[in-house]
Amino acid sequence: MGDVKPSYTPGITLTDLSKALPDFAVDAIREAIPAFNKKIQGFSSDDGLLTGVETRTSSPISIKRNKEFQSINTEGLFPAGEGAGYAGGILSAGIDGIKVAEAVAKSMLKID
Repeated sequence: MGDVKPSYTPGITLTDLSKALPDFAVDAIREAIPAFNKKIQGFSSDDGLLTGVETRTSSPISIKRNKEFQSINTEGLFPAGEGAGYAGGILSAGIDGIKVAEAVAKSMLKID
């Protein structure tokens, strides 16, 4: 390893992630990193590391909700995040959680 040190707390095992991903994903990553580095100089480096593979396999279901973020068949239930089928990772789950929290607050205050 070079100057880039992994920050993933449980630790890492160096391997070739292209063996764990489909070809289209590997090709997209290989195109995206240099393109992004052109926009933000220093984003990538020769000794950079990609950590892990995240999948959306933890929730094969989706709890349907209406435009107020409430379950369509259970009043007072606000499905949110990855477990409810509305996110595919930590960032999108966080964003969905914020939206749902706002919807809960509006419903409690009876705001449209």
